Order: sequence, then structure tokens, then C-alpha cells
Amino acid sequence: MTHGVDITSQLAVWVDSLRAIAQTGLAFDPHAYDRERYDALLRLAAEMGAAINGRAALDTALAADLESQWRAEIKSGVAGYVTPKVGVGAIVFNERDELLLVKRADSQKWLYPTGWLDVGCTPAETAVKEVQEETGLTVEVDRLMGVYDGHRRQYPINFHMISVMIYCRLLGGELHPNPVETLGAGFFPSDRLPGPLHLDCPWVDDVFRFHRGQRDPFVD
Repeated sequence: MTHGVDITSQLAVWVDSLRAIAQTGLAFDPHAYDRERYDALLRLAAEMGAAINGRAALDTALAADLESQWRAEIKSGVAGYVTPKVGVGAIVFNERDELLLVKRADSQKWLYPTGWLDVGCTPAETAVKEVQEETGLTVEVDRLMGVYDGHRRQYPINFHMISVMIYCRLLGGELHPNPVETLGAGFFPSDRLPGPLHLDCPWVDDVFRFHRGQRDPFVD
């Protein structure tokens, strides 16, 4: 367990891991005895998940709903191998060393342009696309900044996520925030960042240190 991690958050990580093991095991048409074990493991994970969410006596209805939902997600073979979701973040600075941030419509918090890595797209293509869609600006990929593990960074989400951070060069365009995805967008210096910021992890310090050449690319 990571030092200082809230026990409820850590329990949620363990539940997610147990669920993934059970779903992946069932995806590969296991032997009858192993199927029984994976079934039991999935049921146990659902009961643990219900207990955490209920914060009281075991909610058997919620446990049954979780188990049913997780079983419906199982696919056969490799397609059913459970892996983390992958997001791509674009780190963009202007000539005044100000960072591009957008105010997300979902959380109403500020973050760099980001989105899910779609099937058929590369991380580089996704970074360029997300900046264009969310802000109207045109960028090109410079280099990989780093890779964040959502569990290690304690992202406030109930699934395992990997975030690929890509450092980009600003080419041009005018700021035109997409009203569907963003409530605002702008460039901000390190001492005048807007708030509240999205994600409770030290990404701001990482971003500015990387931009200043004070940090090498990294992987959690």
C-alpha cells in the first residue's frame, strides 16, 4: 500500500483488481473448477464493492447489480482481457511560458486538454485532436512528457486509468472553447493559475518543471 493513501481508496483499488482478475479469467473459457473459482471471486468483489459504496451493512441488491453489470462486460478471449483505460493529455505552452488550460464542462475544474485514446488513433493524434476540439488551437507533438498511473496518483475515479502526457508545440489558431466540452480556455503563468484545478496530484509542478528542462520524461 502507498504511504498515506486513504484506506477506503486502497480498498477500492483492490476491489477493482479482483474484478479484473475474475473477468479476465472468465473471458478465456476456463475449466469447470476454475470457472467456479472465478465466479466466486467476481461475486466476492461485488460484495466488497457494495460494502465500500454503502459504508454500512452489506447492500445485497447493490452487490447483485454490480455482479450483473460486471458479468455483462465480459467478452470472449483477448477482447475480454481487462486492462486500464488510457487517456491522453496535451501539454501546451505559449511564447510567454504560460500553460494552456481548459475549464471542463463535466467537473467545472481546470485541466490541460485531454481525452480518451480512441481505437484506431495514436496518442500523438489524440493529443493534437483534443487541443483542436477543446480550444480551437493547432499544435504539433514534440515529445513524450510522462505516463501517470491513476491508482498511484489517486485519481478520483472508480476504475484504473493510465494517462499519457504529451508535450506539444503551439502552431497557431485562436482560442474558441468548445461549449460542449469546455466552459473556458486560456494560457496561464505558474503563479496565476485558475481554480479549482482538476485531479488532486502534483501534475502542475511536473508540467512546469518539464517545460523548464528541470525534469526528464518519467513513468509512474
